[in-house]
Amino acid sequence: MCVKHRCVWIRKGAKTLQIALCDDEKSCHETIKDLVGQYGQANPDRSLLLSSFYSGRELLNHVDEHGGFDLYILDCIMPEMDGIELGMALRRRNDQGMFFYLTTSPDFALDSYRVDALDYLLKPVEKQLFFRSLDKAFSALSRTMREMISVKTAESVRVLPVADIRYAERTGKRICYYMADGSVIPGVTFNGSFIDAVSDLLSHNGMLLVGSSFVVNLAHVTEVTKTDMVLTGNLRVPIPRRIYDSVKKDWAAFWLNGGKYRAF
Repeated sequence: MCVKHRCVWIRKGAKTLQIALCDDEKSCHETIKDLVGQYGQANPDRSLLLSSFYSGRELLNHVDEHGGFDLYILDCIMPEMDGIELGMALRRRNDQGMFFYLTTSPDFALDSYRVDALDYLLKPVEKQLFFRSLDKAFSALSRTMREMISVKTAESVRVLPVADIRYAERTGKRICYYMADGSVIPGVTFNGSFIDAVSDLLSHNGMLLVGSSFVVNLAHVTEVTKTDMVLTGNLRVPIPRRIYDSVKKDWAAFWLNGGKYRAF
């Protein structure tokens, strides 16, 4: 793994948009580096960090070792692994980052939606269109930052992105949070009822109370059987028989409404 260069425009107190550029052409790296720099100078309240990669494998190795990025700017046409294949590989890793696609041809536009791309830009990249795309990325990042909960652990207070929580489980008087990266974060013991303890989590879109011990993120549910909810990461949450019909209905409603169902 080798990151060719990292360009940083960081403003104190701002949330940094971490960007990964993957393109096999050096000229594209120079263009995007310049545009990101101009955007940072024109928007002093916003911070950007650009990391550059010259192949899909190089980027995936970095993600596997160090974690993902907020935004991926991917060339559609690259040797060995094209941008669409790279995007799908990132999604298989449950990466929730935003994607911009760059290409000399509009033929890949439809394929880009298979990985839920935020934007699609033709080369040579126009400054105003690129700036508009970065505005969209910052707006999406701002929405994501609002979708956070704080969890008190034995060592500190952790701020968790709600989108990364697969499910929360009551274990005695403690709540454990099962995260998209495979980690499990145990909270401190709580007083009162479980539903009161998870009220903040339940206020977020797509969170469903399942029985008396689980809150499940419907966005991570891949299947509902008679006995379990099957989640990404091969995890399972048991469904009490008496609420199977309602759970299946809630899950279906969530996806039929484009992931915009709010559970109560």
